[in-house]
Amino acid sequence: MNTAAVATAPVADPQATALRNVDLLMRLEGKYRKDLATYLGRIPQVMSRMMKSGSSWSFNDMYRTAEFLGVPLDVLTDPTLSPDKALSIIGERRNDNDGNGGLPVVNVDDFRLRGGAWKAPAMVLAA
Repeated sequence: MNTAAVATAPVADPQATALRNVDLLMRLEGKYRKDLATYLGRIPQVMSRMMKSGSSWSFNDMYRTAEFLGVPLDVLTDPTLSPDKALSIIGERRNDNDGNGGLPVVNVDDFRLRGGAWKAPAMVLAA
């Protein structure tokens, strides 16, 4: 009797996948590592080290990061997460949270321009 060994695909490192997905989601939403560091109670330098592949995250840190990003924990460990899929998840969340199903409301305090003054009134609408 001849038995053939079945080759299995190597399992991707879930931590590396999660770090890639965290970075992707943060870039798409315009969030900064320093803000995540504050949310997790860390200093920015520690957050930078944590974002490097090979560092170990606790379950609590991963859970709180998913909470910070407003996504379920399984999204962080999804090896198939693409920018398009991430944008779809972000869009669904925004539609669920804003109540009006449209674009997020622009807060004038969020705009920081050089010189501290508005260049033109139309800039509010352009955002």
